[in-house]
Amino acid sequence: MADKIVFFALVALAEISGLTAVVLIGLFGGQLNKEPGFSWDGSLKTFNYHPLLMVIAFIFLQGNGAIAYRVISATGLQVTRATAKLIHGVFQTSAFLIATVGLVATFKFHETQGWADMYHPHSWVGITAFSLYGLQLLVGFLFLAFPKFGSEALRSRVLSLHVSSGRLIFIMMIGSALMGMSESSIYDIVHPEKFPPEKFPQAVVVSNTFCLCLLLFAATIVSILWNPTFGPKRQKEDSLELITSSQRS
Repeated sequence: MADKIVFFALVALAEISGLTAVVLIGLFGGQLNKEPGFSWDGSLKTFNYHPLLMVIAFIFLQGNGAIAYRVISATGLQVTRATAKLIHGVFQTSAFLIATVGLVATFKFHETQGWADMYHPHSWVGITAFSLYGLQLLVGFLFLAFPKFGSEALRSRVLSLHVSSGRLIFIMMIGSALMGMSESSIYDIVHPEKFPPEKFPQAVVVSNTFCLCLLLFAATIVSILWNPTFGPKRQKEDSLELITSSQRS
C-alpha cells in the first residue's frame, strides 16, 4: 500500500512538473522572447514552434509513454496485453510525429535566415537522440508489437535492449532540451546585461524555472522507471515468458 502511495505521488509530481514545463516553454516562445508568437513564415516565430513541440513530444509524451505500463498496472485496470502495448505505442508514435514537425521548424527558420545547421552541441545531441528514437520505434513495432518478427530468443534480447535504450534516449532528450534552452536564452532574450542585477527580466525567470521543472519531471520519471517495486506485473511476465521460451529453444 505504501509503495502504491509513493508511486502515485511521483506520477502526480511528474504530471504537474511536466505540464508546468510545457506551459512555461509556450509562454517563453509565445510572449517573452525577442520575437514572440507563432507563425510558419521562416522568422523566429517559426522557430518558436521547435522548443514547444519538442518539449510536448520528446519530454512530456515520451515520459508518460515510458511509465504507461506501470500506471496501467498500478491502477488495476483490466486491459489486454495488446491494449497496453497500443497505449504505449500511441504515446511514443505521437511524440515522434510531433517532434518531426518541431525539427522541420528549425531547419525552415535556419534556411530562411541563411544560417548554418547543426553548429551547436544541442543540435548534435538532439539529432542523435531523434534518430535513435526513430530506430527504437521501428524496432519496437517490428519485434514487440503486433507483427512479431524473429525468434523468441531474439525478441527477448530486443525487449531488454528496448527498455534500457528507451531510458537512455529519454535522458539524452532531457540533456538536449537543457542545452537548447541555454542556447535560446543567449540568442532570444534581449540583452539581459542591460537589466540591473537585482531585477531579472521575466524571460530569464521563466526559462530558468522551465529548466528546473524539466529536471523535476525527469527525476520523477527516472525514479519510477528504476524502482523495481513499480514495475508492471504484466511486463515482468512477458519478459519471463520470452526468456523461458528462448531457453527451451
